Amino acid sequence: MPNENNEMMVQDKYGTVSYNRSVFSAIARNVIDETDKIEVAESSKPFRTGHITTIEDNTLQIAIPVRIAYGANVTDLCASVQQHIFESIEYMTDYRPESIELQVVGFIF
Repeated sequence: MPNENNEMMVQDKYGTVSYNRSVFSAIARNVIDETDKIEVAESSKPFRTGHITTIEDNTLQIAIPVRIAYGANVTDLCASVQQHIFESIEYMTDYRPESIELQVVGFIF
């Protein structure tokens, strides 16, 4: 059952920090925006970004549809971006995501 507030609670020795799921989506989007040869695939529907960030039972799962530059090595690029997203979220929030899925839905020509 999804968290009603869409929040992740992280406990440390000083107290509890609550992160909204939009924080994790923004971190992932920033990593993709800073990386060459990959972009977030925007939805054609109004007000839809395509990002799917869910928080269930205090676990974080992120799925992002992306487009890859024609000629780029899809496997290596996606693995590198996933690792960078994982490291960025861990560094900025002290939380380790359960899964980060990049869904390749097209190519950039």
